[in-house]
Amino acid sequence: MTIIESTTSNALEASIKARLALDPQARAVAQELDGTLVKINVENRPLYVLFQDGTAKVASYTDEVPQLTITGTVVAVGKTLLTGSVSDVELEGDETKLESLKHIFRPSFNVDSMADALRATAEYGVAATKSAIEGLASELTTNRRDQARIEELELQLQDLQKAFNSLEDYVKTLGKS
Repeated sequence: MTIIESTTSNALEASIKARLALDPQARAVAQELDGTLVKINVENRPLYVLFQDGTAKVASYTDEVPQLTITGTVVAVGKTLLTGSVSDVELEGDETKLESLKHIFRPSFNVDSMADALRATAEYGVAATKSAIEGLASELTTNRRDQARIEELELQLQDLQKAFNSLEDYVKTLGKS
């Protein structure tokens, strides 16, 4: 096994295990796939994924016969694992396993809800920055005795105003998405 094969194998196994650790649905699917061997063949560099005891082990060689083989380019195999689309890959074996694999490899978040959450967070940041600017402005008008403090507050106000403008611009770009 070359260092590239070893690194790729280890990275794939680590990413599957991380997914299983974070997602109870993916863990349930891994349990359903118990005993399943999948061969992922990208540009004649096969990787074998064995689902066993609720986890996955990845190797670059095995004597065992896989229940499913997916062959294609990196992009095509990735698309298949994420979406279940089989238009650009060759499949051999039990194609019903592909639906289960999709639940392990596909991200479990909803893009629209994530965009809404990002937009809400950005809007909250804009409001918090605006409040801080107003507080500093109030501080400037009521605390005129200490010139050094006023100058320091003016610099902080300018920095906050820049941050506010940046956040406001960012929120506007999110609204256009």
